[in-house]
Amino acid sequence: MEIPFTVKPRPDTGLWNAKVGIWLFLASEVMLFGGLFSGYLFLRLGAGGEPDYFWPKDILSVPFGFVNTLILILSSVFVVVAWLQLKLRQFRKFQLWMYVVVACAFIFLINKGFEYRSKFIHYGIKLSDNSIVEGYKLDDTIIYEGIKDVTIDVARFNGQFLELIQWNIPKFFLLGSDGKPQGEAFDLSVDKVQEIEAEKNAKLKEKHEKSNQNKLAENSEADVIRWLPAMGIKQLSIVAEKEFSIKIKRKKLRKSFTDSAKFKDQTLLKGTISKLTPGVSIALVDRIDLRATDSENPELTSLVWKYLGNDSPLKDYNAKSETIKEGDQAEINFNKDYNKSADISDEHDPKAEAAKAKAIFLGAREEVLTIAKEKGKEAEFDKVLRHLVKKWESKDGTKKESHSPILVPWDEVKLYSNFTPKWNTFYAVYFTLTGLHGLHVFLGAIILLWFALFGKKLYDKDPEHLANRVEVGGLFWHFVDLVWIFLFPILYLM
Repeated sequence: MEIPFTVKPRPDTGLWNAKVGIWLFLASEVMLFGGLFSGYLFLRLGAGGEPDYFWPKDILSVPFGFVNTLILILSSVFVVVAWLQLKLRQFRKFQLWMYVVVACAFIFLINKGFEYRSKFIHYGIKLSDNSIVEGYKLDDTIIYEGIKDVTIDVARFNGQFLELIQWNIPKFFLLGSDGKPQGEAFDLSVDKVQEIEAEKNAKLKEKHEKSNQNKLAENSEADVIRWLPAMGIKQLSIVAEKEFSIKIKRKKLRKSFTDSAKFKDQTLLKGTISKLTPGVSIALVDRIDLRATDSENPELTSLVWKYLGNDSPLKDYNAKSETIKEGDQAEINFNKDYNKSADISDEHDPKAEAAKAKAIFLGAREEVLTIAKEKGKEAEFDKVLRHLVKKWESKDGTKKESHSPILVPWDEVKLYSNFTPKWNTFYAVYFTLTGLHGLHVFLGAIILLWFALFGKKLYDKDPEHLANRVEVGGLFWHFVDLVWIFLFPILYLM
């Protein structure tokens, strides 16, 4: 049966075609988001507290999410007002209200962009004992020392590592087939590499063409291969006049080994990694989870305590140890002045905190909460749970609000990342759900904006037809708002 186009209600359904279509489309959207919500709820309820399956708590800003919820609810109201103005044949007022709706949509998206940004600038380090350190200003700088050999991919060479060489850039020699320096020393640059490549390719081409001529001289019908650029030099091996060191962010490298580093342009440096190289450093630590720490010996078993900076308010080294040599097992005494600027009665007890943290993160949350309630220390319990940093003063009187940097060797790091989907399951689900919803908000805003900007021609021709279109767009917008009303509590409040 042919379905004719009509903007008037059909006698068999009471609906016009576009409205039937949007309801069918929304039904498919309900199934999509319903499946995602169900998956999330099963994951959330099944998060039992094991170190690798711990579900983050209180990591999203509830006030922030609530503001965005109000924005979307108001935008739904404004869509209805715009549609009513259109039904009343007030096109200018319709345009005005529709612009307000679109403005609300983009304010929502901008706010969500700020929320996303906070996840990408906040870092977490998961240590090999499953403890976690969170904070800002991640520093994963590494230093390679004793470098002499350099292998260059001539097609992609950009000379980046030259900018990272510490002190003076040495001169270089070409390596011969025997592995020994040949020719005169030269200053390395992109232009120099291209010059050497051109010279070598010219010699190879000449040699190749001479070989072809010899073949043709012997046999005029012999098969010869024409010279192609792909037959030229792919790599150049050079050696420095003296050893040099580079200092570089790990993310700038494609691969890093114990004796070499490969840049993203395929340049390979051969040398040794400095023993003084810090692994991963978080400059502003604001959260610590003592997950698998032995409550009886936290100062011995927790890598957090082991690698926390010397000036941290959480610990102080034995006065006898004026300098801490790398690899030394220094005796740790926790600083009794930690709470000097806070409540004096709130004494910092690392063993008790470790015990509570272990109980919390390994599944005994309710038991700990019960004990806390019995002793009337719910607030204290909350501090332990969150591990929020208190304000403190350094020895020179400087007021601080975060722990001193924590530097962890690479062999003790299990994972480090921004709070992106790869960090844990929560963030994978969070970015999937909110990202998909954000895409719907953006597309819906574009459609409504199109009605406001280009709907005048259709309005002059058939106002009711435009009103029907706006109503269909409004139904989609109400659905987008409804999805967020479900997203907000399950992501931000559960």
